[in-house]
Amino acid sequence: MAKPNNLQSLSINEELGDLPTHFMKSGSTMPPKERLNELYEFQQEVVPKQYWGLNVEYDLWYNTNELSTVRTWLYTDFLGKGIFFRVNSVKINDRLFNRIAQDEYLEIDEDRISKIVKSLENKYTLQNYTGEYYEKVAFPPGSNLLNKVVNWKTLDGLIEEGFVIKPHPITAHLFIAKMRQRYGKHRILGKKLSGHDILCNAKEIGFCPNSQMGVEAILLGKKIRSFAIPRTAREKAHLTYEAIYQAIAGSDTTLRLKRLLSSKYSGIIFAFDEDRKARTENYFNNFWDFTLRPSKLET
Repeated sequence: MAKPNNLQSLSINEELGDLPTHFMKSGSTMPPKERLNELYEFQQEVVPKQYWGLNVEYDLWYNTNELSTVRTWLYTDFLGKGIFFRVNSVKINDRLFNRIAQDEYLEIDEDRISKIVKSLENKYTLQNYTGEYYEKVAFPPGSNLLNKVVNWKTLDGLIEEGFVIKPHPITAHLFIAKMRQRYGKHRILGKKLSGHDILCNAKEIGFCPNSQMGVEAILLGKKIRSFAIPRTAREKAHLTYEAIYQAIAGSDTTLRLKRLLSSKYSGIIFAFDEDRKARTENYFNNFWDFTLRPSKLET
């Protein structure tokens, strides 16, 4: 399905691949139009407007901490050409992902994982990096999450170990200036440089659970270090990919991640999946016996 290639009107309903949506979120660093068009067609094929009477919302997150009540289906873009579905409760998301990640009988789909790795790319439109590469790089979140998520003492420790910082593309100049003052200008890379290029050439990555950079790093064989405030200390600031990171934490991190990416029930779906519609149905069917009750915000 073709869609308009201009910004004549702003979106009322935000959708993956919708140009006004991405422009409002990312400005000049939004993904290229060609990729957005592909994501839009993919989203139109596999993401319903509603399912079982509940809305399906893009790039939205709230946590009700309920054990068996789903109020909204949520999704966001993931690892280049993918979609990641969630529901409105951290506890429900954790339970599903833990069950999949710990399933010793789940067969690893190495072919699918290879396709995922080959499709990794910058989430935003960024400049190719041609400078010096660094073995240790920390990727903090954008301005909206910096002070809510970053454990600055932990990040201080990483800097002392020789890490440099690649700021998020959507980081205000004020925060860039503060990081340069705190750590030295030579340790702060340009925010519009290709994070993917820098990641690929590093050996060790610092990340926070709002970012998929940690997942990419694991898939590329890098060592990962979190510098986020502990989850228990930020109950109301649970992050986009939190369910993934908590499910793969501890031993066998790579194996657990591969299980999540191999499962046909995880709600992680890619445009290259021939069974993408079935995977969408499988995800929703995880909740056939849950209470489905729209959020008050939607009624």
